[in-house]
Amino acid sequence: MGKDFQKKLISLWPYLAILLIATFLYSFRLDLVPVHLNQDELEFSLNAFSISRTLRDTSGNYLPFYFWHLGSFWATPVMTYLTAIFLKFLPIAESTIRLPSVFIGVSTIALLMILSKSVFKEKRYAVAAGVLALATPVLFMHSRLLLDNLYPVPFILLWLIFLKKFLDKGKIIFLFTSGLSLGIGFHSYHAAKIMMPVYFLTSLAFLVIGQKAKGKTLAAFIAGFAVPILLAVPWFIKYPDSFIANQIGYISGIDRSVNPQGGFWGVVNVGRLMQYGSSYLNYLGPKILFISGDRSLIHSTQRSGAFAFPIVFLLVFGILYILFKTKDRFARLILFGFLSYPVAPALVNDPSRISRGLIAIPFVILLSLWGIKYLFSLKDKPVRVFIYAILAGIIVQFIFFLSGYFGVYRKESYSWFNNDIGGAMESAIKSTKIRKVENVYIDRNIYFVERYVKFYSLKFSSDLETRAVYFDPALEEFSSFPIYSLVVVKAEDISGRMDKVGKFEKIETIREPNGYETFYIYYRDK
Repeated sequence: MGKDFQKKLISLWPYLAILLIATFLYSFRLDLVPVHLNQDELEFSLNAFSISRTLRDTSGNYLPFYFWHLGSFWATPVMTYLTAIFLKFLPIAESTIRLPSVFIGVSTIALLMILSKSVFKEKRYAVAAGVLALATPVLFMHSRLLLDNLYPVPFILLWLIFLKKFLDKGKIIFLFTSGLSLGIGFHSYHAAKIMMPVYFLTSLAFLVIGQKAKGKTLAAFIAGFAVPILLAVPWFIKYPDSFIANQIGYISGIDRSVNPQGGFWGVVNVGRLMQYGSSYLNYLGPKILFISGDRSLIHSTQRSGAFAFPIVFLLVFGILYILFKTKDRFARLILFGFLSYPVAPALVNDPSRISRGLIAIPFVILLSLWGIKYLFSLKDKPVRVFIYAILAGIIVQFIFFLSGYFGVYRKESYSWFNNDIGGAMESAIKSTKIRKVENVYIDRNIYFVERYVKFYSLKFSSDLETRAVYFDPALEEFSSFPIYSLVVVKAEDISGRMDKVGKFEKIETIREPNGYETFYIYYRDK
């Protein structure tokens, strides 16, 4: 038994090595990069923390199916409940709230290797899948953010893994779990509410046309998909806007061409259909995929595409192989998955946002593996050298990407993460512990300031939240505030950025990684 275990462990070492490297890189200095918490991470974490302690969200709802987010839309539950599990055992902090996404990122790599081994039947393809996934910039970045963009990806992979197991073994239970994966994934991200039904219908067509499935077989898949959605019906009845209306309203806040009061024609009209076609093609273009990535510095360094550039060659060969060299229906299902991934993201006239289409990750990598398979089938030494050169190029580009991500990216992206509000809150909390402070006045113009105050009060076990008094520097001169007052204010709200304002002295300057001053802390002791 011992020898068998050792042999098994030895056979698994390449996979384990990849996962260990991924875990280290994806979790390395989570408190340092991304440079600050943005408002979405903040709200997700506060709801998760509240659930972990009281089983209620910050609005007081008991175990809600969806979460009211930043006063504007209903957020999906998968990420928040997963984060709540982590926060049940870990203290709330910038690094710990991002660990659930690290888990999702590493799980994505593991699931890709499992699926690749199942599809290609050879260890080298599974290892290649792990390396390609590990070195994918967009996967790396979103595995370090407490945002739900990445969360549909594992469910897409589970759908494909169990579907492939059904094709190989014919057991209906695998088809049920395949549908179940899509059904749970429906609640993982906004775009998933469109894409999971798309892949559900695609799977039904695949089963009926390709596998001649019917009766119990189709019923098992349909039941698996339906269960998680039916569980949400009571919630949707109680909060009907959380299903469709609120989503349209959220989209209209980004895309002004959407008229939420216009009914069907406010969303679908000739002008928007033309925009949709243009946006759809944009998502399949090389710029967003392989050159500059997402136009937001929250989701991209803009020094690399969503995928390393050399993978484009493998992708092209993989697509050509599937179109002209094989009749493998599962391979064509993967190709369809890639070509259809922009269906949901393109609905918003806000192109170049690959962050809304991260379900492309498994399809691009799997198609690239078919490209490798085709090139290996040529059995020419120069072609093999070409394959290894591409793989080496991907790794080299990823190393340069990491250098920029942990380096200059911090200086370039801080404003996208609302500046160092956390640093200002931390400074204020420290001041209350080393000085006599009777009043804490905080600039209400600081973005989502009350949520930042709450987060850092929890992080440092401080009473700052209960002591905070919010004021507007444009309407109220804080120089008149009483003795032993502490003032937190945006640097831009202080004319001349003075060291003294009346009897208040500047005791701390919050600077960004490039040295730019964003917040001041003032104190009066006489």
